Amino acid sequence: MMENLAQRVRESVRLADVLALYHLQPNRAGFLHCPFHSGDRSPSLKVYPDQNTWHCFGCGKSGTVIDFVMEMERCSFVDALKKLDADFHLGLSDSKESYRNYRKRLSEQRKKAKEQSAFKLELQSRIAQRRALWLNLRKLKVSNHEQAQQAAKLIGEIELLEEQISQYEIFQHEQILRAVSMNPQQTKARNGFGTFSESTQMGGEIGWKKGT
Repeated sequence: MMENLAQRVRESVRLADVLALYHLQPNRAGFLHCPFHSGDRSPSLKVYPDQNTWHCFGCGKSGTVIDFVMEMERCSFVDALKKLDADFHLGLSDSKESYRNYRKRLSEQRKKAKEQSAFKLELQSRIAQRRALWLNLRKLKVSNHEQAQQAAKLIGEIELLEEQISQYEIFQHEQILRAVSMNPQQTKARNGFGTFSESTQMGGEIGWKKGT
């Protein structure tokens, strides 16, 4: 039953619409910055519209709309199905979410997406500043005391930026670790329904195995 429900979700929901919910937009080649690993300075997550799947060449994660929601929401397979059902009003489950709760959850999703976007922009800005300072330092010829002071100032600014960038990347890595971790309730739910794995390999072959 759960596998049939998952199949109906994959057939009903386009990955492009799921990305839009998180304010993510692939470029013309179908790539976007992967939200699941840090340091993705050039887009490494590829979207395959024909297969309705995705794959990140940076961290190796891949899957369908269900896998994407599981990663973004840090939730179990079953909870991802429920979310997609509610977000796109598929009517696949018996439970009905109130309009008030739906609007509240949608507002929280948009706030989270906005914070993630601002975080990435700030990190990219610090990296660009560091690169510019390094280029200026390399061009500087130290032949007197004034130039030596200027070089020392540039080095100090570079070190400060490197520390800030490191803190940003550590924070982002911790967020990702929390995203992929599963709490005891999610573990219990997954063990009850089995483990569902989806892959873009072999034309989107699907595997199902009963949880132990």
